[in-house]
Parts: sequence; C-alpha cells; structure tokens
Amino acid sequence: MARNGISLCTARIVTGAASMLALPVLYERLGARQFGVWAVLTGAMAIVALMDMGLGSSQVREVARSLGGGSGRRARAVLGLGVVWAVGFGVLLVAATVVCWPWLTRGFHLGELAARARSAALFLQAGFVLDNLAMPWQAVLEGNQQYAAVARVSGGASVCGAGLAVIVVARGGGLVALGASSAAISAARALLLALAARRCAPALTPSLLSIKREDVSAVMGYGTRVQVSNAAAAINSETDRLVLAGFTSPVTVSGFDLGSRLVNVVRLPAEAVLTTLFPAAVTTACGDSKDRLDGLYLQMTRYLSVYAAATTAALVASADPLVRLWLGHRVPLAATTIAVLTLGCAVNLTSGAAAIVTRSEGRPGRETRYALVAACLNVLLTIPLLRLCGPAGVPLSTTLAASAATGYFFVHFHRSSRRPIAPLGRIVMPPAAASLIAGALTWMTAKHLPDGSGRVDAAIAVASRSGMAVVIVIGTLAALGFFDRTDWARLRTLVCGLVPIRSTAGQPDRRNR
Repeated sequence: MARNGISLCTARIVTGAASMLALPVLYERLGARQFGVWAVLTGAMAIVALMDMGLGSSQVREVARSLGGGSGRRARAVLGLGVVWAVGFGVLLVAATVVCWPWLTRGFHLGELAARARSAALFLQAGFVLDNLAMPWQAVLEGNQQYAAVARVSGGASVCGAGLAVIVVARGGGLVALGASSAAISAARALLLALAARRCAPALTPSLLSIKREDVSAVMGYGTRVQVSNAAAAINSETDRLVLAGFTSPVTVSGFDLGSRLVNVVRLPAEAVLTTLFPAAVTTACGDSKDRLDGLYLQMTRYLSVYAAATTAALVASADPLVRLWLGHRVPLAATTIAVLTLGCAVNLTSGAAAIVTRSEGRPGRETRYALVAACLNVLLTIPLLRLCGPAGVPLSTTLAASAATGYFFVHFHRSSRRPIAPLGRIVMPPAAASLIAGALTWMTAKHLPDGSGRVDAAIAVASRSGMAVVIVIGTLAALGFFDRTDWARLRTLVCGLVPIRSTAGQPDRRNR
C-alpha cells in the first residue's frame, strides 16, 4: 500500500502542479468571461463523469474479488457492462446536449459564446466517452494493485494535456480548440491504459458474451447505491459553478473556480492513498479479518486527520497571498473560496477511510445516506446563503453541509457496523484542536509576518504563514502525545526505502503491502 500510495500520490501531485501552472495562462489568455464558460463546461462534465451507475467501484471490486478466489467470469462480465454503459450513455448525452442547448444557453448566460461553447461541449463529451471506455482497463490495473502503471499513464496524460492547453491558447485558440485538445488527450490515455492492462492481466478483458442476468442484478444492487452517493457528491462538489453561472455570471464563476481547483489539488494526495486502500480493504474483507480491517480503518483515519489538520491551517492562513502568488494579482472570491471551502474539505477527508471500508464490506448504503444528507443540506442552504452572503455563500453552504453530514456518517457507520465510536473520537479530536490553535495563532500574528504586493513578497508570505501553521499543528500534536513509536518507525522506513512495514506486534505485516 505504501508503494502504491506513493506512486499514485506522485502522479496526482504532478497532475495538480501541471494544472496550477496552466490555469493562470488560460485565465489570462481567455479572459475572465471565456474562462468562466470553460469552467462551467468542465464542471458540467465532472458531474456527468460521476454518473457511472457505480460501475467504476464495481469493476475494481470484482477484479479484486477474482484475485481473492472470486469468479473470473463475473469480473469479465462486469468489465463488459462498463463498455456497454460507456457507448450507450455517451450517445444519450450527445443527443440531450443538442436538443437542450437553446435552454442551456439562456440558463447559463452564454450569450455570444454559445456556438463556440456548444462545439467545445461536444468535444468534451467525446473525451468523456473515451474515458469511460478506458474505465474497465483501469479497473483491471487497480484491482491488481498495479497503481504504478495507472500513475504513469494518468500523470503523463495530465502533463501533456496541460501543456497542450497552454500551447493552444498561446496560439490564439479558444473554447473549441481546448475541447479538441482535451478529447485527443483522452484518446491517448485510453489507449495506453488498455495496453498496460493487457500486459498485466491478459485473461481479464471486457466480455459481452459473459454477461448474465444475475451479473446485471448484482451490479445494479451494489452500483445503484454507489451511484446515489456519487450523484449526491456531485451536488456537493461540482454544482456550485452551475449555480453561480445561473444566478450571477461566468465572470463570477471564474473566481470561484480558481479557488476550488486549488483546494481540490490539496485533496489529491489523500485521495491517492484512499484509492490504493480500496482493493486492499476488499481483499481483507473477503478474508473475514474484521480486526485487521478495523485496524486499517483507524490507522488511515489517524493519518488523514493529521494531513487535513495541517493543510487546513496552512491554506486558511495563507489564502490571499497564495492567490497573488499564483495569479499575480488579487482575486477576492478565489481567496474567500479557498478559506471557506478548505474547512469543509478537511472534515470530509477524515471520513474517507470509513467510506472505503463500508464499500469493501459490500454496504455502500451507509455512504449513500451520508451523501444524501449532505446533498439535501447543500440544496437547502445554497440559495439562502447566496442571497445573504453573495457569491461567498455558495462555498459556505458546501462547507456547512459537508461538515454536518460527515458527523452523521461517522455516527451511523459505527452504530450500524457495531464498531465502538470512542476510538474514533480519540483519533480525530487532537488534530482538530491542533488545527484550530494553529489557525488562530497564525491569523493573529499574520500582520507581523512579511508581506507585500509583488509575487516575491507573496511567496514569502505564503512560506511564513503556512510554515508557521504546520509547525504549530505538528508541535501541538507531539505535545499531546498523539504520535507514538510506531508512527516514527513507519516514517523512517518510508524515508529509508519503503521496506516492509512492521506491525505493532513486531512481525512483518506483508498482507498490508
């Protein structure tokens, strides 16, 4: 898991860095209005990408189960269902876009950019179909825990995509050219994933002939609950752009999009680790090792809580100079979005391990309830807070909804699975307190730290504020005795070469690798 996590985390960091370097160029070359339209289009496609009927999770789960003694025929059938879904849903999506475009133009205030936006949307949808066709091949690699191959392909595609986008806009290209470049990168990524999967597991290929009625029923039963969770997650994380576009203008969307993208980059390392955790958790759950699964869940929650605490304190303390360092000038809504959205992101991250465990046990309904609670709260709060607080009310509603729903999810998860909740409290409370202390102290001393109007001054401000916040978080946790000898030993083994991590009993725990 450590090796896989580092491979995928490195790819996610490279992806985030490429995106962060490309976005200021796109923002400057396209202008705030055209960049806002591009943000609306990509945000809409991000929502659509979550509508996969839970097939992404189902495919990885079945591949991992086949390695643990499950049915290879079932795995090939579920992979085949992924191909059918990719083609069928893609055709429906294109048809719906063509028919509904006049209403979409008026609803999102596209104006004179409507024709170009339509062509760009169709290119993005072509890329979406290609990404879905690549999903079974990626599931084969992930189910076999071959994350290094996934990391190389995904990271390379992201870097090439960012570079191609910069070249396109530098040469005067607009929305249509950006859409075409995105589709080309999706095609290359799909081809490379298919080739890598064929080399890794030639016997695991999508098979339409292997599909039986019971396979469809099983996938629908498991996948539908995952799909509801994904749909609710889309409301919480992606619809904010559409709401702002409908109630304000694409220019407002551009400021929000810049801030939310930076927050999403901070999530990438944690999401990479959780991605590698899923197949390992499935294998552990299949082996009926509840104690090991519980230990894995609590340990990952500890590390996620520390990461969330440190990044939250750093981002909230340095939001404004971070935007100035990135873009070269102030964008008030971007800085506000970073400060507000980071809080909800941190709370949500701590529940990541619990969500992986509940999926690995075949009980995604627990996560579905949490996602629905968050989505309903977000829908109820967004419009009132938008009218009360202006555009800043949109990320505020997301943060409040995510925080309340995460608390509900933890309580429901522990009660329904009969796991004691006291260990969870001992894990998450110290990092939360450390983050609060670090954020408050850094905010009170910020006016005494170096700052200025230029990019160099902004870089110094970011380094001093975020560095101070992280040091306070780590120092507070160390003073509270949060870190034990096992934590330091694991850190040393990772730094010294990722040798097999030893369990607390002193024996090599090779099954967790």
